[in-house]
Amino acid sequence: MNYVIFDLEWNGCFSKKTNSHINEIIEIGAVKLNDKTDIIGKFNCLVRPVISRSLSSQVMELTDLTFEDLKKGVPFDYGYSKFRKFADGCVLMSWSTSDIETLLSNLKFHKKMDTIPFMKKYADLQQYCHDMMGLYGTNAVGLQTAAEMLSLDTEEIHQHRALGDSIVTAMCFRRLYHKAVLETYIQDSSSRDFYERLFFHPAPIEEEDSPLIDLENVFFNCPECGARCIRKEPLVPKFKGFAADHVCSVCGYDFIGRVSYKQKIDGVIMTKKVLKHLPAEEN
Repeated sequence: MNYVIFDLEWNGCFSKKTNSHINEIIEIGAVKLNDKTDIIGKFNCLVRPVISRSLSSQVMELTDLTFEDLKKGVPFDYGYSKFRKFADGCVLMSWSTSDIETLLSNLKFHKKMDTIPFMKKYADLQQYCHDMMGLYGTNAVGLQTAAEMLSLDTEEIHQHRALGDSIVTAMCFRRLYHKAVLETYIQDSSSRDFYERLFFHPAPIEEEDSPLIDLENVFFNCPECGARCIRKEPLVPKFKGFAADHVCSVCGYDFIGRVSYKQKIDGVIMTKKVLKHLPAEEN
């Protein structure tokens, strides 16, 4: 099984044609790896913009590209066709799903397509590497941060360019590669369900009377001794969730218990957190 890790650079702009904002692709980069994680192919091309006639200062600063550079690029259709041939038959992977979403928005604009036909299998390497690094329960890390945490030498690689970031992603992947574990992260991306999940954005539940949550049966255990705690008052909307003062019935530890809910495609996810009370002079 071969893998293709790809990365996109894009320029945020406004399309009068669709009357909406779009991240217009300006560069496609990718590396192909075999099942031993050896790089066996590279792909890179600049894409000539047609929606915007200028680059944002942030894009120019990060990529060192100018609009004059992009004039030498290829049309999107040609670049996409070449990339499709390069990646066809491989598991497509990227650092987070933002590149997939951007590719889809450009396919929709240029070719009226709402799927990526050649992509049959997909894996989010940000999620895979995040979990393999044992970072459960923390915010997802960026690519460069992950590379630093893994002590990878990326000094000679042109970062914030499509091919360079693809190579750095491949380095992280190689360091953390475990074939059996990776297979559990590979999704069937040929189904409509994949795209529904991709574009489903978790929404916080902040209404006390929502039928999706049950605040009455939320309990906290003491972070000091582990005993069941007593809630002093009802949970009320606070701290982007619901919170109330609690006290441990055994050791007397006093704290604020916060619970938050998110509606995900597979159901509701509840997260509980203990917030320490500040001393009176710090309140």
